[in-house]
Amino acid sequence: MRPMRPTTPPWEVLLLISHFLQPKTLARASCVCKSWREVFSSDHLWRPICLASYPCSSHLLVSGLSPYHLFYLFFSASKRRYNHPSPLYLSLNQLFFAVEVFNGEETLVSVLKPGEEAVSKDDCMFRFGIDLTADNVALIGGTGELTVGWMVVMKGVDGAFAMMEREGKGRTVGGDQTKIWFNEKLPVPGCCKGLMHDGTGIEAEMVVEVGEGDNGMKMLERVGLGLMSGCRYVALEDGLRYLQYFLLDNEKMGTGTR
Repeated sequence: MRPMRPTTPPWEVLLLISHFLQPKTLARASCVCKSWREVFSSDHLWRPICLASYPCSSHLLVSGLSPYHLFYLFFSASKRRYNHPSPLYLSLNQLFFAVEVFNGEETLVSVLKPGEEAVSKDDCMFRFGIDLTADNVALIGGTGELTVGWMVVMKGVDGAFAMMEREGKGRTVGGDQTKIWFNEKLPVPGCCKGLMHDGTGIEAEMVVEVGEGDNGMKMLERVGLGLMSGCRYVALEDGLRYLQYFLLDNEKMGTGTR
């Protein structure tokens, strides 16, 4: 007699078994097939697991986020916390941000801002804002031709790193002409792999904010700067660790070859 082919257990049995499995095993089981995914990634199964492991997730669960994906987000964040970062040798007090905004071939703005003056006192992320209202720069011919440049310069001109070259025009989101966004992918040295989300890289971001002056003309009001990984800004210290790889030599960091 031929041996009978094994059949897939009914979903009721899978659901019964699921209550005895650890989160790691549940996550693996949810990848077997579509029917197993429906059972092992269900909200009623992962909600108590998520709340028991990360009580603060209750504030996010009410917004309709999937407990399955929320648990993965918190779990990944916890793992990244225990990665031992490289020592930090660089500070904002050692840096200048050189920012330029062009309209075609015309230079609209060229500013040099000390790093410690650009950062918000209440922010711990690598993002900065530079006020341009005092420059009283009017945009003639619209915002379609804007290009930008952003250079990080060591005080004393001991080093410099181009965060954003003058390449490509900005983009607007949802037809909003008050903000023009610029993004540029940056190289990622081996020492900075821990800054990235899984499968993502590091990007420099610049946002040019446009307002309307008393004469009805469009005026440059502010420039926002940031260093991003995936859809989030990196922490201020992580951003400085990234820059020190390009700005400091081996002797200043007390290391061997990079």
